[in-house]
Amino acid sequence: MDEKGKLTIYDIAKMAGVSSTTVSRAMNGSGYVAKEKKDRILKVIEESGFKPNAFAKGLTTRRSGTIGMLVPDVINPFYATMFTMLEREALKHDYNVILCNYYNDNSSSVKQIALLEQKQVDVLLHVGGPTDLYEIPQDLLEVLEKVGKSIPIITNGNSVDGRFISVQVNDDSALDSMLVEAYAKGYRKFAIVGGDKKYIPTFNKWKQFEVTLRRLNVPAENRKILEYDNFDSYGGEKCVELLIDEYGMDIPTFIVGINESVAIGVEKGLIKRGYKVPEDVSVVGFDNTYLSEMMSPSLSSIGCDYDEYAKYVISIILDVIESGAGGKHDSQLYVNSKYVKRESTAI
Repeated sequence: MDEKGKLTIYDIAKMAGVSSTTVSRAMNGSGYVAKEKKDRILKVIEESGFKPNAFAKGLTTRRSGTIGMLVPDVINPFYATMFTMLEREALKHDYNVILCNYYNDNSSSVKQIALLEQKQVDVLLHVGGPTDLYEIPQDLLEVLEKVGKSIPIITNGNSVDGRFISVQVNDDSALDSMLVEAYAKGYRKFAIVGGDKKYIPTFNKWKQFEVTLRRLNVPAENRKILEYDNFDSYGGEKCVELLIDEYGMDIPTFIVGINESVAIGVEKGLIKRGYKVPEDVSVVGFDNTYLSEMMSPSLSSIGCDYDEYAKYVISIILDVIESGAGGKHDSQLYVNSKYVKRESTAI
């Protein structure tokens, strides 16, 4: 036993009448061990309640059993929900998730990546922020590429020409069918507000918005794309002001916020200015977290099933860890979202 009185691999070897190397092979499935010896070792382990030290196990398997996850800010319900579901799924497979916030700051992201590299995480999952950009900042890209030589990198945005694996939420189908339904119900004046075209998720939503409404022959003046580089509720309220400045009180009657926070700001801004939601204007957001249900009226939203997303991402992570590379997967993968109708839309 060690100095704390806990059983060690050497104790198990002595109890089973084998060498410590044989015990290690039996536990990790590496190298040949005769069935009779393996059965004897496993029986001793079970009866003694032996639990191998995680660090020592990592030395033999060359795995730490940890996933490093970087998010812009876990206060954001989108990232909080994503982390919670990923951690829950990872624990089912005996993996822990180390969460780091980088607060949308490149230098902080670089420091956190270095920290996770020191922790010897098995996979690095970089979510949102700069990895959502079409052009990842050079300093961050260099660090990711350097670390990526030894640790697989997964993002939910830019795969950098296949150098990383990207698992994106695909909103195209849900957005298309929702807009078609709105048009069928008589809506003729649309807007999608907030976001910055430099970001992949924003541009993809704008593109599908434009494609669908062009197909429905909605004239250009009635399919407004309003760029505003602020992704919080303040940005949503500001977008309402800008729409009123452009259209007067005859603003678009179907407004899509680029994310949940922006849509919440749109709803608040409309109500402050005397509009009724959804009687005068219908409002929809993206992400579909618990905040959508807490609004009054509750917010209709497009978002993925976070549980399904987590299961899919963790399955990819486990495959990548087993194979030692991302070769088994395409570099660009998708999870489809769905439209969830609540009180803020009249369709």
